[in-house]
Amino acid sequence: MHQRVKLFYGPSSGAVRIGPVAAIPALLEEQDVSSDELISQAGIDPAVFDDPENSISFDDTGHLLELCVKRTGIAHFGLLVGQASSLESLGDFGDLARYAPTVGEALQGMILHICTNDRGGVATLSSGHAIAELGYSIYVPVRSGSRQIYNTSLSIINQLLHALCGDTFNIIEVRFTHSRPADIQPYKKMFSAKVVFDADENVIVFDSHWLDKALPGADEAQYEASLAHLTAVESDLHLDLVEQIRAVLRPMIVSQRCSVELVAGLMSMQPRTLNRRLSDRGTTLRALMGQVRYELAMHLLAESRMTLIKISTLLGYSDPSVFSRAFYRWSGSSPSAWRRQNSR
Repeated sequence: MHQRVKLFYGPSSGAVRIGPVAAIPALLEEQDVSSDELISQAGIDPAVFDDPENSISFDDTGHLLELCVKRTGIAHFGLLVGQASSLESLGDFGDLARYAPTVGEALQGMILHICTNDRGGVATLSSGHAIAELGYSIYVPVRSGSRQIYNTSLSIINQLLHALCGDTFNIIEVRFTHSRPADIQPYKKMFSAKVVFDADENVIVFDSHWLDKALPGADEAQYEASLAHLTAVESDLHLDLVEQIRAVLRPMIVSQRCSVELVAGLMSMQPRTLNRRLSDRGTTLRALMGQVRYELAMHLLAESRMTLIKISTLLGYSDPSVFSRAFYRWSGSSPSAWRRQNSR
């Protein structure tokens, strides 16, 4: 019997709550692979998987998924991990979705509070011309396994959308930034939609009318209580104020919903109090927003094939030239030149 342990990995390394990836040991055992042995080989205490509220570092998650692929011979292992997820596996994060008024509000709330489950990636939601795109992007470095992390993440998103939208929900298209695998049938079977590889971003595309779908469990009081609880959980992650704000800024920036009023509300304080406390720490919200934009920009330039126009829009710039000037101030180089030197 494993002893239950609580592990936390700080914002520098990123972290993943066990709940969404809890199926890893069972999937390994189904393939006659000793889960304890392989998880230990990845440098992780197998006892961590005994409690869904434990967490493991983001880098270790990628490394473990890569080892799972090698030992089982299942190239799409991450898809299977995500397929086993559910609203229940997301814990308090899933409760927020249950009580939201609509699918769109559920997704926006989850995006803003993603750091309670995932402190290594950021989710994005955009809609227009009757199409919605729900995507995911890693923002911390991982030594290996990024392909499987994206497989897992989009598979989780797939499960989430079907849970919220119901049996009649259909995906239009799924896009992966990684290269086309030798066998694409598991992807087609998983998503029942067109699957594109070597894409600009990792997203699931669906009809935007689903965002307006009313949820049967909608409860305003419970929804507000869930939001307040997740805010409290975030403040309980042993992050100082600056790191807490950086954590919430990532999803807020890419969802185009970033203001001192919104950030202060998430921190349960007045805007004036927020500004004063940041000033006491020698910084400002504007400075932190710039730092987070720079970090996200570097990752997107190095790790994705997104165009500069798309990156600038995602980061909240009205014009690519404004983004280019900002990036030059940060790095001393243009985005294009930086990408040529640092793309992987």
